[in-house]
Amino acid sequence: MLAVITHSLIAPAIDERSDMEPGILTLVSRMVHAIHAANQRRLERQIGEYVEVNGGRITDDLERRIGQHFC
Repeated sequence: MLAVITHSLIAPAIDERSDMEPGILTLVSRMVHAIHAANQRRLERQIGEYVEVNGGRITDDLERRIGQHFC
């Protein structure tokens, strides 16, 4: 859902740009990027903790479990 919202807010059609204030688009774009970056950092931290709890080495089995658990 965020990818759809991000795409529609960051890259509006050329015709829409003339109707919108440039500051609003920049502000919304920055907010969406900041939220996405924070979620990505949180997910990477959780995956790192998961790897540490499960032996600290990424094996094929652990990689598969990460994919099932976090994606």
